[in-house]
Amino acid sequence: MLATHEPAPGRVINGDSRQPLLIVCEHASPRLPEALQGRYPEHLINSHYGCDLGTERLVERLSSLLNARAVLANYSRIVIDCNRRLDDPTLILSDADGQPVAANQALSDTAVSARIESIYAPFHALVETELAALSAAPLLPVYLAIHSFTPALAGMQRPWDVGLMWDVDDRLAIKMYSALNKEPSLFVGANEPYSGKHVADFSVDYHAERHGLANLAIEIRQDHLASDAGIERWAQRLASALSDVLGNDALHCADTRSLPDAEFVDEAAVFSTAARHWSQENAR
Repeated sequence: MLATHEPAPGRVINGDSRQPLLIVCEHASPRLPEALQGRYPEHLINSHYGCDLGTERLVERLSSLLNARAVLANYSRIVIDCNRRLDDPTLILSDADGQPVAANQALSDTAVSARIESIYAPFHALVETELAALSAAPLLPVYLAIHSFTPALAGMQRPWDVGLMWDVDDRLAIKMYSALNKEPSLFVGANEPYSGKHVADFSVDYHAERHGLANLAIEIRQDHLASDAGIERWAQRLASALSDVLGNDALHCADTRSLPDAEFVDEAAVFSTAARHWSQENAR
């Protein structure tokens, strides 16, 4: 699906950092592959269906402040959602707000495979590669996923300024919840507006919990990230809170409650193939 001159499915920031932290942003970009240019309405691409608004610049700044590695997806979630399992019906969204997404309707198995093999699998192979590099150090890395959410959904206002999502491993969630709640003006959601226990939270489950890595998904309300000043404010806030908690050695040990590999047989096979291909390409 991607021509040789197009950007890779993902990009790494601070790739030489040895900081035991990996920041991941699966919904960073609204970019479309050239093969799909003009196939989606502009209003859709420029909305939360196209990307998590504000997260790309936030992660770039947060990565810089913490001198931490980050992996960002280079293509829009409307093409294929890198935070969904392969068997999730929203992996390739067929409708948005009740309206059909024509470019995602009635796709053949070949068309679906092209999106998986060109974008989804190489992105996750890149995440695995960066985690493996960081895991070779004495301290295991912490896995942090960054997202943003709409101020309202289905006519309901969402009052949280930020939400912290986790499932089995609550080590980082507890510390970050305490750190962020030191600001009285912040309304911090605990597994709100989404829950880390939901199957849609794929990346954290696969890359972090499967290996027992301390992890957290952070969702920031999009109106907070609508300006440069807002993005800087949140980057500084998160960097300060993370700096305070990442020095805790208990966060850099494997958690024995991790998820079994058997839950991700299909994904593991696809990603291992993509990782081999990725290694071969980068060796050229």
